[in-house]
Amino acid sequence: MTLDDGREQILLVDDNPQNLKVLYETLDGQGYRLLLANNGEKALAIAEHSKPDLILLDIMMPGMDGYEVCETLKLTKELKDIPVVFLSALDDVESKVKGFEKGGVDYIAKPFQPREVMSRVATQIKLHRLEEALKEKNRELSADNIDMREKLEAQRAQLAHVSRLSTMGEMAAGFAHEVNQPLTAITNYSRVAHRLLGDISQPGIADKKMLGVTLDKLEAQSHRASEVIQRIRGFVKKPKAGKEMLDIRSLLSDTVKFAEVDARNNRGSVELSLPDTLPMVEADAIQVQQVALNLIRNALEATALREQEDVTSDGTNAVLVKAYKDNAYIWVDVIDQGCGLAPDAEERLFHPFYTTKGDGMGIGLSLCQSLIQGQGGKIGFRRNADKGTTFFFSLPIH
Repeated sequence: MTLDDGREQILLVDDNPQNLKVLYETLDGQGYRLLLANNGEKALAIAEHSKPDLILLDIMMPGMDGYEVCETLKLTKELKDIPVVFLSALDDVESKVKGFEKGGVDYIAKPFQPREVMSRVATQIKLHRLEEALKEKNRELSADNIDMREKLEAQRAQLAHVSRLSTMGEMAAGFAHEVNQPLTAITNYSRVAHRLLGDISQPGIADKKMLGVTLDKLEAQSHRASEVIQRIRGFVKKPKAGKEMLDIRSLLSDTVKFAEVDARNNRGSVELSLPDTLPMVEADAIQVQQVALNLIRNALEATALREQEDVTSDGTNAVLVKAYKDNAYIWVDVIDQGCGLAPDAEERLFHPFYTTKGDGMGIGLSLCQSLIQGQGGKIGFRRNADKGTTFFFSLPIH
């Protein structure tokens, strides 16, 4: 650990007092603070307390030898990055190799040559400075990256929320009609119930069974209206921070119900094909539903457009939504029988502000890509062999 005055600390470890004296006199006056230890245990204690910038470590010591000291240093989180230069009269290749295997960065043979010691120490100190500066820069970059990722995530979430509100604006008329139907039924059943109650109040007339059936229907229509409203509220709300465990089968079933309005407006239908079971995924439910709904709505619009342009059309307006799994992902396919895509779609389709719709803004598919990638998944499309397009996305299996 470099001192406040800028001096680096060097720990000299040798059981021979004369060797310690030579090392001390060689490095004294070079701008370092020198620490001394005459055995392995003392060396570890000083290292733990002072966190030196470099250790010159004798190999052949009684008790804990230099190899053991170095191994212990490298297993200690706070000390493992301290560079170790081994000192030894053993000048054979095997001893040097063993020293490097234990984590040493250099090797100085005894008897010491002062110029060699000063040169090797200066080199290792310089390298240590550079490594510490690089670590600090990496920490700064990491912090900057975290801040940047958080900002991008917040912007993506905000854009997704605005997009959902826009979608609801487009679908408002259809949902008003969908909610109005059960409300009208509730009104009618209430009138029937009141009439039956009037009949029951008259002597000899008591159709309690019919009254019970009417009240059951009234309750069912109330639940239907409530479900539609809850579906809308859930879709437009801002999601909670973080991901949750999702059953993709249930999520897709809810999404298809959501798309019923668009299906009617485009004189089409949405069919759901799901296996009996699928693994759970960890993702943001609202964002995944937003992607699925966007792809389904696009598919319905593409199919309706083909109907308008193709006089030979067979009237097949169904969009198929499938889900399946492989070893790592759950995949969702949205398959249409629509008008298809332009030849250069691969290059531009997921780019921001590119759209094939006359009144489109071009952020739908770009946003879908961003949302799915944020869940760790993939998104893309392929042209069907006969007609239309299949858009797909994946989510990692938990």
